Amino acid sequence: MLRTNLIIAAVLAISGAAVHVSGAESEGDTSAESEEAKVFVGGGAVISSKPYDGVDSKVYPIPMFGYEGERLYLRGISGGYRLFKHGGWSIGPMVRPRFEGYEADDSDALRGMDDRDLTLDGGVNLEARTKWGLFGAMFLTDVLGEHDGQEFEASYTVLFPYAGFTFIPSVALRWRSDDLVDYYYGVKRNEARAGRPAYTPSDTLDPVIRLAVRRELTDHWGLLLGFQYEWLSEEISDSPIVDDDTAFSVLVGATYTF
Repeated sequence: MLRTNLIIAAVLAISGAAVHVSGAESEGDTSAESEEAKVFVGGGAVISSKPYDGVDSKVYPIPMFGYEGERLYLRGISGGYRLFKHGGWSIGPMVRPRFEGYEADDSDALRGMDDRDLTLDGGVNLEARTKWGLFGAMFLTDVLGEHDGQEFEASYTVLFPYAGFTFIPSVALRWRSDDLVDYYYGVKRNEARAGRPAYTPSDTLDPVIRLAVRRELTDHWGLLLGFQYEWLSEEISDSPIVDDDTAFSVLVGATYTF
């Protein structure tokens, strides 16, 4: 169940950009404000890598859902509310489950580790729609007391049509606090064994690239291709329970827009 939830979270990170800026797509300019709510549902398949030692990539069927209103937005399992708006600027609270982590029986390399559980993060999301693209910044903190850490992400997203497709590339920098990184990638003293020494990482700063590609088939039906790639810092890749320094997800799906 945890693996499936982790995959869904990765998909939403990819496909969220498509909903994130679609409110301005009909105006042909990301600086425009759209009063009309955008809603889509759909399904598809995703393949996603995991950095943990012995945990292989797998393909999963997944559902998709998005709602982008004037103030309220729901992007799958995350959501928020634009409390203050002015021009293309908005700021407000948001919540998002965090599905990083594992169960000890996910691989032989993780046996003897305590499970690292999902949690709920809450914080503030800032968006600025301009003629140059969409700038975003969000700050999240653990509200359930699992990792007791924080995350900050700054992103830049653009949208442009070409040859009947809509391309939505995005770049981001993601900072994770030392408490967050230690919870998901550290090894406690009582978990250490031969070949798996105790490990206490510090905070990280990782670059992320995303690309969503949409192809409209009719007024309502469309195809969606998504890709996300993240370079993991040495604080994560040097962990004795991690065997990779990158993480990626690829999504293929079909959507119906109301």
